[in-house]
Amino acid sequence: MSALRSWRYALLNPVRHPDAGANAALLGPLTLGVEVTEPALAAACGLGNLDPQHGENSSGVAAITAALRWPIPPAGATLVTIRPDPDAFGAMAVLALRADGAAPGPAARTRIALVARWDAHDHGEWTKWREANPPLSRPADARRAAGAPLAVRALAVFAGDQALTPTARVGCMRRWIGEGLLPADATARAGAAWAATIAAWNDGEIEIVCGGDPRLVILRSRRPHALRLAYAHAPVVVAAGGARAGRKVTVAQFEPGWIDLAALRADLAAREPGWGGSPTIIGSPQGAPSALPIELVTDLARARLMSRSA
Repeated sequence: MSALRSWRYALLNPVRHPDAGANAALLGPLTLGVEVTEPALAAACGLGNLDPQHGENSSGVAAITAALRWPIPPAGATLVTIRPDPDAFGAMAVLALRADGAAPGPAARTRIALVARWDAHDHGEWTKWREANPPLSRPADARRAAGAPLAVRALAVFAGDQALTPTARVGCMRRWIGEGLLPADATARAGAAWAATIAAWNDGEIEIVCGGDPRLVILRSRRPHALRLAYAHAPVVVAAGGARAGRKVTVAQFEPGWIDLAALRADLAAREPGWGGSPTIIGSPQGAPSALPIELVTDLARARLMSRSA
């Protein structure tokens, strides 16, 4: 039996989610966490938590990369995540490939590195990136404003598809990593999602305004790809938008060195417990809407900007 069938795959609910009680049936001594970013849930994963990118001791390494060396879980294990994205499901897929004796070769490792680079938003220096990615005008052409590579966008569409089971999403990642195969409608769905983002930009649905410092902008949008559009204006973004649990607030920097996100996370957690993230992006508590005004978050972020000129 292949690992894809001998293991169980599942999504956890954040501890503040109304259905968090369902997590108990998924956690225990045979559970491996993959990017379980909430400490209480991670502690209940008896096989550990494969998440080197988040938390206080983050190394910046993506989970999909770390999965190349992580101990292979035993038969009957449950693999869980709280982040339905290509990195988390891709890490599960890498473990399954290794368990079945199909260690990723050069081509597969290239695909793994592509997911890792875009998950970590590793695109070099912001000043150089911005030269090649100036702010969009209105109206913008979706064909000329393409963001991540089509494969990465397609994988994100399927990883976040609530109509698919976690097992199906891991299977999708496994086929792409191992063979470079995407689902038949992947490119069409990814293209439509990006076109919808550009249409929202052209219609004024995506709002980007100065945050009182040339290094910082405020983004208001419900679109998942809008952060890239904001980075064309400044290296630090305070974003507010909708999520399944309600209003979500995020603070992100294009690369480390623009803002002290660890200190800012502590500032915000003192006012709203549950803030967490990585060296390049932090967010309000999962599973519940944030009550912090965007103006307060912006003021606190501005006070934590580092001595670097945009």
